[in-house]
Amino acid sequence: MRPTNKRILDAAMQLLVKKGYRATTTKEIAEKANVSEATIFRNFKNKQGLVEALLSQHSPNRGSILEQTEGDLYKDLLHIGTCLLEELEHRKDIIKISFREPAMFQDVINHVTEYPQSMKQLLVDYLKTMGEKGVIQTGNEAEHADVFMSIIFGYFIHRLHLGDRVISVPQEKMLEHSTALFVKGISAD
Repeated sequence: MRPTNKRILDAAMQLLVKKGYRATTTKEIAEKANVSEATIFRNFKNKQGLVEALLSQHSPNRGSILEQTEGDLYKDLLHIGTCLLEELEHRKDIIKISFREPAMFQDVINHVTEYPQSMKQLLVDYLKTMGEKGVIQTGNEAEHADVFMSIIFGYFIHRLHLGDRVISVPQEKMLEHSTALFVKGISAD
């Protein structure tokens, strides 16, 4: 990506998070990025083009997550949970934008939910494999995946909106403790 486009996208992200889509103008984005408004129009066509470029900036490799599993339920779920939380953290600005003006950003919401949906399927497939090995109870893999992901999402959304004012457990400790509790609840023995 050209440095000019990166500056424009960074400025757009900062302003969209702070002010929202409607209140942010291309003129303000241009001023913040230290470019002319014409440069924005030439490279992105319009404000919606900027949002589309922001959405396409990052596409994580979900396949590598399963490649790094070891067959140990606790370690694997800790790894999957950590990857999910890291990706949510990486996308937090886009998520904030989607919360700020959800009616205007159906495309953003669809984009934001693609990764968690694919992670859920990855988790369901992993849990089915562990069920076939007799490690966990079988038959409720989708529900188990929903519960595990709800733990991760709940923590992320809480921290996004409230910081550490209510839940002060550090991320690593939260992941370790909640994963241990979850594993205990779904284990076959």
